[in-house]
Amino acid sequence: MQKSQFRKYGLLFQIGVWLIFFMVLWMEEWDYAPAGIAALYSFGAIFISAAMVYIHYFLILPLFNQRQYFKYFPLTIILISAASIASYYWDLPFLYDPDWEYPFLGNFIYYNCLHALVLAVTSMYYFVEAWFQNIEIESSLRNEKLQAELNFLKSQINPHFLFNTLNNIYAYAQGGNEKTAPMLAHLSSILRFMVYDCSEDRVELAKEVKAVEDLLEIQKMKNSEQRNIRLKVEGVKRFHLIAPLIIVNFVENACKHSDVVSNPEGFIDIKISVDQNDHCKLVIANSVKQSLKKDKYSGLGLDNIRKRLDLQYGDKHIFTEEKSASIYRLNLNIPLERKQ
Repeated sequence: MQKSQFRKYGLLFQIGVWLIFFMVLWMEEWDYAPAGIAALYSFGAIFISAAMVYIHYFLILPLFNQRQYFKYFPLTIILISAASIASYYWDLPFLYDPDWEYPFLGNFIYYNCLHALVLAVTSMYYFVEAWFQNIEIESSLRNEKLQAELNFLKSQINPHFLFNTLNNIYAYAQGGNEKTAPMLAHLSSILRFMVYDCSEDRVELAKEVKAVEDLLEIQKMKNSEQRNIRLKVEGVKRFHLIAPLIIVNFVENACKHSDVVSNPEGFIDIKISVDQNDHCKLVIANSVKQSLKKDKYSGLGLDNIRKRLDLQYGDKHIFTEEKSASIYRLNLNIPLERKQ
């Protein structure tokens, strides 16, 4: 329960408690006085107790929470004493027998004990509310930290993907290759997806798949004779939602590290399927370059994707990978959401 909800229901609870106390005291006094007089006395008695409780709650009790005990205890004693004196003198006009002795000291001690008990009980409410507030603050901080981490990882992933793709197109543009324009068209489609869709926490899986298709088309254009780049898609619907740039960047990583362009036997096999329980399964297998010189940014994108999977899906996703000298394979299974 959030603090706002706690306060909402807590207010109703307080009104109910004071009303019950009023009714009990009124019914008790009604045995000795007319209903109107009994109601007036009960209202005054409840008002004194309520004033004491809320002065203590809002003005004095926070001092205890701040560990200012040297202020809290004297002020609490003064407040209890003042409420006890007020209760005693409120009783005097309503004494039913004018000859009945009503000693100040005895009643003062009685009201001190009663009011101390009331403050002890109502103080529990303060600490329960503070506990809920701390939970809400911690939850908010965790969410803010999570969002900050996700935004940071996205800010690293997008340039990483963009630089790799632009480097590939640049090589063709230098030679005036006719494939440059189609490559740029596919890149434009990918960038449109990244700029306009990937700012949200979830995107349509179908749009993510379209970005994968554009990426693979760019890869195919690097070698028109290469036929070993394959994509198979099953069960993807428009209502399926996924965290953005998860699949795209896994595919981009396969394109970067595969020897499919230079090796006639090289390959990239990708399968994206969604089962009846809305679980997306991604399988990527690709041949690996034998002499790959890593730069300082190598692997940055893949590491970021894994971190995002942990942050956004936690233990709900399954990720495995197999590496050998010539083949890399990964399997990813994540639950999808449905568009409302």
